[in-house]
Amino acid sequence: MPDVDVLIIGAGPAGSVAAWYAKQAAPNLDVVLLERDRAVGSPVRCAEGVGDAGLREFANPDGSDWAARKITKVIFLAPDDTEVVLADCGLGWILDRTRFDAYLAAEAAAVGVQVLVGAEATGMSRNGDGRWHVRVKERGRDELYRARIVIGADGVETMVGRWAGLDTRVPARDMESCAQYVLQGIDVNPDAIYLQFSNAIAPGGYAWIFPKAVGVANVGLGLVALKTDGRNARQYLDSWVARRFPSAARTSYTVGGVIVHTTIKKTHADGVLIAGDAAHMINPLSGGGITNAMKAGRLAGRTAADAICAGDTGERRLATYHKAWMELLGEDHLKYYRIKQALEGVDDASFNKLARTANNIAPDKRTIGRVFTHALIRHPQLIPVAARFFV
Repeated sequence: MPDVDVLIIGAGPAGSVAAWYAKQAAPNLDVVLLERDRAVGSPVRCAEGVGDAGLREFANPDGSDWAARKITKVIFLAPDDTEVVLADCGLGWILDRTRFDAYLAAEAAAVGVQVLVGAEATGMSRNGDGRWHVRVKERGRDELYRARIVIGADGVETMVGRWAGLDTRVPARDMESCAQYVLQGIDVNPDAIYLQFSNAIAPGGYAWIFPKAVGVANVGLGLVALKTDGRNARQYLDSWVARRFPSAARTSYTVGGVIVHTTIKKTHADGVLIAGDAAHMINPLSGGGITNAMKAGRLAGRTAADAICAGDTGERRLATYHKAWMELLGEDHLKYYRIKQALEGVDDASFNKLARTANNIAPDKRTIGRVFTHALIRHPQLIPVAARFFV
């Protein structure tokens, strides 16, 4: 029965960064990172977009082999395809997640973390010895690990949280179904991401175009099943792609779920921390979670190392992790959730009017704040909708 200090389940951005920072904080600790798939970073289940500032807290994209494209523009598409090019939206990147996730795991391994692939946690229990006993299926055989702290970074379908007795349920209205193609041979601005909000195209969510190279992009959408006409996400995506890019070549395809809820009310238990998508640490407005996951992983790794070094891995001490997260980003996500709720009250005709209003603003002054202000002045019927954000 292997004894470890910190056992991290899931080698996505949250898990790899948690392992990396736990080992950095206390090099004498035994830190093990488990990944159930046979390769870290595969399969890819996201649009791969991330902001520059948050990314650079953990890695330098300049000249790397895992940054596919630098993004300098954000373009909103109205339901009628009117384009609104925003100003001063900051720099971003489209990653190659297969390589990026492998890079983060390699950074963890470089400081002494043991990384195991093809190792799936199948259950865990507390057996009275102050440690979690975690059952792991690894290379066809069953192992049992004893861990002083377990960090659950096992994504949307998290089991660690449930095994620890935490409430990780998601309301149906806050779970989006997503589908995405990699399209080749399309004509879009390769330096811009495109976002289209339309109840006809992606009810309850939005559609996106994230370029990975000239003529190549991740093209997908997310929707809320409760708001659809009975078609699934792929069927909606097929309709959108057929209209916008009828001659494009589809070279890969992925589906998945994205939680657009707020952070779970409790991200910790005795000897357990939950991080990243597993704890709903996702921007509920955009569905973005890569940077959030890394920041949560850093907090979790440091908290775990400090708790073990202090000889106290109890729930009360680990509560500092949840408090720190809420101060860092969790409270902001509550505000973004209210904006998401407000947008649900805007129909396609209103979005089209907003786009035309926004394009009356000088291009170099067309910031999110100015667009919002002009929208309320020109379309006072939106004031009750906007008020939901502030209440």
